[in-house]
Parts: sequence; structure tokens; C-alpha cells
Amino acid sequence: MAKSKTEKIADIQEQITQLENQRKRLIQQQKEQERKDRTRRLCKRAGHLECMLPDTISFTDEQFKIFLEKTILSESARKLSTQSP
Repeated sequence: MAKSKTEKIADIQEQITQLENQRKRLIQQQKEQERKDRTRRLCKRAGHLECMLPDTISFTDEQFKIFLEKTILSESARKLSTQSP
């Protein structure tokens, strides 16, 4: 038996709702993956720093921040940052 136009409209509306929910889930999954990637990158880079500068492990967060600021703002660091990798 053929569906009435009202039934077809209801079916299409249900499909729209399902697709919107699927879109929301995919966006949420994408954001979650981006957060995981960022966390992984930050941990990896911090690990490299601790490996190369083991004396900084005992620094407080504030001391480490000051150390990085002074290191990054140094003349040699500025020269390195302008060079091509």
C-alpha cells in the first residue's frame, strides 16, 4: 500500500533527525580525537625536553616557564627560529 504524503513527510523528518544526530556524534568524535592528538603531542614534546634537559625536572612550573621564556627569547634561539629546517 502506498504511503500518504503525510507519512512520507514524517519518514523524511525522521531521517533528517537521524542524520543530524549522526552529524553531532561525528563532530564530537572529531573534537575528541583532536584533543587526544594534542595531548599526545604535548606529552611527547615535554618528554623530549626532560630527556635533553634533565636538570629542569626539579624546577617548579613557574621556574620552568621562566627558563623557557629566557631560552626562547635569547638571540641564538631567534636566529634558529628564522632558519629553514
